[in-house]
Amino acid sequence: MDTDIRHMKWWGWGYEDVSFDDSNKPALWPYLKRELQVDKEERTPAVSFEEIQLPEKKTNKGFCDAIKGVLAEDQIADDKKTRLVHAAGKSFRDLWKLRHGIVEYAPDCVVFPKSEEDVVAIVCAAHEHGVVLIPFGGGSNIVGCLEPRDREDRLVVSLDMCRMHRVLEVDQYSLTARIQPGVYGQHMEDQLAGHGVTLGHFPDSFLHSTLGGWVATRSAGMQSDLYGKIEDMVISLRMVTPSGTIITRTVPKSSNGIDVRHLCIGSEGIFGVITEVVMQVHHLPEYEDWFGWLFPDFESGIAAIHECQRQDCMPTVTRLNDPKKTALSFAFKSPKSGFKEAIGKAFKWYIGSVRGIDFGSCCLMVVKFEGDYDTFHTRQRDVGAIYRRHGGVCLGAEPGRSFAAVKFDFPHLRDYVMDRNIMADVSETVTTWSNLPKLYKKGVADIERAIRDTGVAPWVGCHVSHSYHTGASLYFTFGCRQRAGQEIEQYLYAKKAAEDAFMENGGALSHHHAVGTEHLPWLEEDISPTGVRAVQALKDGLDPKGIMNP
Repeated sequence: MDTDIRHMKWWGWGYEDVSFDDSNKPALWPYLKRELQVDKEERTPAVSFEEIQLPEKKTNKGFCDAIKGVLAEDQIADDKKTRLVHAAGKSFRDLWKLRHGIVEYAPDCVVFPKSEEDVVAIVCAAHEHGVVLIPFGGGSNIVGCLEPRDREDRLVVSLDMCRMHRVLEVDQYSLTARIQPGVYGQHMEDQLAGHGVTLGHFPDSFLHSTLGGWVATRSAGMQSDLYGKIEDMVISLRMVTPSGTIITRTVPKSSNGIDVRHLCIGSEGIFGVITEVVMQVHHLPEYEDWFGWLFPDFESGIAAIHECQRQDCMPTVTRLNDPKKTALSFAFKSPKSGFKEAIGKAFKWYIGSVRGIDFGSCCLMVVKFEGDYDTFHTRQRDVGAIYRRHGGVCLGAEPGRSFAAVKFDFPHLRDYVMDRNIMADVSETVTTWSNLPKLYKKGVADIERAIRDTGVAPWVGCHVSHSYHTGASLYFTFGCRQRAGQEIEQYLYAKKAAEDAFMENGGALSHHHAVGTEHLPWLEEDISPTGVRAVQALKDGLDPKGIMNP
């Protein structure tokens, strides 16, 4: 195994030697305890590795003999730890079951291709011998895209792409980069930086997810307002299917019928395995910095983002928290002392007494600007003027820089609350500007009502982090005390309320988390029965034996 590749812990987020530390966040647990009406703190850590029992391994001699003739010994693994790491993604349901020692499905073995030739050999052998293949990137998926189960009880193999992790070529004149799919976010950016360029794609899972996973799930990064979603960055790709290899040309645009690239982007491994992608890249910015703004309410913040879109004047990052997410952000902060504390209190007095902003309904906006000297400062000035017209107050660089310093730490917070028997998860959607306020209010109300139905106090917050000319995303976070013995049912009830609200009020089932098994019940409603038949026809044509991530 390559020494620079580490998988996440089997029972939570991040590496096994990394956990969430609240020692410098004294306000966090008191805030959560008060909001969720927790009477006493009870801890339920994950079961030990030794207590885990995996399903018995299935065998398929024909397939195993075929791949052993192609792959090296260290490219095939079926030990308990490797199987367990590849047994699930990172949804609440996945983690709750793992933490309680419930492993209903696990791959029978894991293979680690090093080249497209390896992938072709594996896919051909699987097709010939009726073996299920599930492509695996970083394992960060939260909607059930990695479930290693099969209704026909065939051998299930996890296809871990982590050894195909190189930036193969950078064309600095055309600003394109040819990249293998198994590269993790930071490793990719480190390689690109050596050529003076960046992809500019930074999802919350950045440290633990891969380029191939981003493409296969139509990912969005926090800098999408400038660089777009992942599908806006893909110039061409190669994907190995049971019926052959799809290859598209490296050209900026074309008129050659249906765009085959977009059959592969977002395909979630059901058609084949992405083996190479040519991506649009950008020169590294000369200047970049983060800032915080405070708005009187969520509506005024949304109006400010809308005007920035209309004026073609967007920051690189725009992340608007509603009042609940703002309160959580404040509770997440490390305390100040001495002079900084005095300045903070004075500024808080100014915002409340002079500017008339109510801290119970105010909304924090975090923004990032980048570019050359003139672009950076001009955009910062023009955006600031728009924000002030909508009642925004600039908090300076400190809140933005504080967010930037911990921007990839937030997924660790779920492990922290799950240790304390608290359910926490997310659902995200997207809609048009005119429908955004309605969908936001209905989404919050319906998720809160569903959680109350289970007999506990709800916490529901929302933020906007991706916006477009015609609309924006809404990213809901929800949590509550778990009902003992009903934890999964309670979670699914809240999750259903969220997705039902999206479908009934003009949203999509997902903006960037994909479909998987979690969202599958709403797919037909989202893309129409005929749309589902179109996908099934593609599946049948490219994968007639149904071996790819069924």
